[in-house]
Amino acid sequence: MPRQIIEFECSSCAKIFDINLNTSLNGNYRVHCPNCDHIHYRVVKDGKITIERFPDRSDNPLIEDIVPMKSCCHETRTETDKDCYFSAMDGANFLHQLWKEKFSARSA
Repeated sequence: MPRQIIEFECSSCAKIFDINLNTSLNGNYRVHCPNCDHIHYRVVKDGKITIERFPDRSDNPLIEDIVPMKSCCHETRTETDKDCYFSAMDGANFLHQLWKEKFSARSA
């Protein structure tokens, strides 16, 4: 089954951690922060953690807990995720810098 890595930020301790999820996962999951053990009640659709929450009630079907290892924590988002948060101008400057680096290596 295909898997994807999802970055998730804990609202309690502000740490970012990676979760390797199966793309066929759907339903209600409890996501545990590996740093502070804060529990996030989230709906997972097609292996992606959504911003939808579900209440911790007995009538809500819980499929399972997602408990990543402590080594999955890091302070900042990865470069690919940072790129999507740049403004349009920052993104253009970033691509221009990559273009210069690639073609300056060819002319040297």
